Amino acid sequence: MASHRHSGPSSYKVGTMAEKFNCHYCRDALQGKKYVQKDGHHCCLKCFDKFCANTCVECRKPIGADAKEVHYKNRYWHDTCFRCAKCLRSLANETFVAKDNKILCNKCTTREDSPKCKGCFKPIVAGDQNVEYKGTVWHKECFTCSNCKQVIGTGSFFPKGEDFYCVTCHETKFAKHCVKCNKGLVKAPVWWPMKDNPGTTTASTAKNAP
Repeated sequence: MASHRHSGPSSYKVGTMAEKFNCHYCRDALQGKKYVQKDGHHCCLKCFDKFCANTCVECRKPIGADAKEVHYKNRYWHDTCFRCAKCLRSLANETFVAKDNKILCNKCTTREDSPKCKGCFKPIVAGDQNVEYKGTVWHKECFTCSNCKQVIGTGSFFPKGEDFYCVTCHETKFAKHCVKCNKGLVKAPVWWPMKDNPGTTTASTAKNAP
């Protein structure tokens, strides 16, 4: 996804009138006053704001002749309104990314495109330790036992439906017990280093996209 810079300057000129011209709209004399020249017409600042100014897509107010304007693909902003939709950082002098009709800074774009943790639903970004099981990812510290809430992380566990249990809790809650000695008849959990184990989980550290 490409980053963008803003389009060129606005298509009007602001100056102080030295000749005898009247405002194209209200017909007031412009000599000695500030005026705007747009599309071949001269107008006073008040009439420019009323009839000619572009509307800021963020605050919905006119962008006056004295204001700084940012425009991109036929949309206009006050420079102070041109901010990242996520972190609200000013982007008036920065590169940005347009995505789903939103303006984002490069950092927030990376976070938007990052996979989401199944535990906290926050992005897994560069530098985060994470675990993956059957296509679902968690922050390492968010992969916890459904019963005792202790972090499983890269330890052994038992999956049961949508839940995951540490070895101790699974034995307590679900394991069958020997009628003679009353000890649990425990099967091997996922993540034990068994060659034929079909439910392996991978642990990794997220990296920046190339």
